[in-house]
Amino acid sequence: MVHTITREEEGAGAKAEHLFRDYCDRAGITYLFIEQSSYSKSSKLVREQAGRPDFLVLEPYKMPFFLDVKARQFVRVDGRPTFFLDNSNFEAARLNVARELLPLRRFQNFVGIPVWVAWFERVGSEVRPGRMHLVPINVLSNFRGPPTWEWLAIPLDCCTSIDLNSRQLLSYNIEEQQIQKFVELLRKYISERGWKEQIHPE
Repeated sequence: MVHTITREEEGAGAKAEHLFRDYCDRAGITYLFIEQSSYSKSSKLVREQAGRPDFLVLEPYKMPFFLDVKARQFVRVDGRPTFFLDNSNFEAARLNVARELLPLRRFQNFVGIPVWVAWFERVGSEVRPGRMHLVPINVLSNFRGPPTWEWLAIPLDCCTSIDLNSRQLLSYNIEEQQIQKFVELLRKYISERGWKEQIHPE
């Protein structure tokens, strides 16, 4: 099923990108915005259905990385917050496996440069301007469950939270033990239901 982006989603996505650019300019972070028209993507990436992030980020003393900006509601259709495995102790961000995770993973594999994802909270066509959460694609891959799961829930505890009003540089400093705690919760959840585990996507 093809997902059609609504006008609200499109407007919020553009605002999130502007917020990210403004934050980088204030923090002195060098970036390149990647134009998203169809003719700006190589035919090889098109054939392989690879994604295309929004920015290339260049910071001193750090390997360059790509970053894809998302504007997402942090609540479900019923108005409840998105939780990791429905556990109200762990608020989560969401990513579509087929449309977003796997294409970005393919892109990373092709270019050999890390890809990160940043979430801004969307409310209608607006975006909350104070904070974003980011995480590398390699960490996201840990939270893919059975192939039938359309959406991936990523605990915000496994993301770095950035105050957009600060001059804080982009970093990912979550300890491996913290990530493993949630990976084990996911594996236990899958095992208890007798589902086939697929923690690492193709």
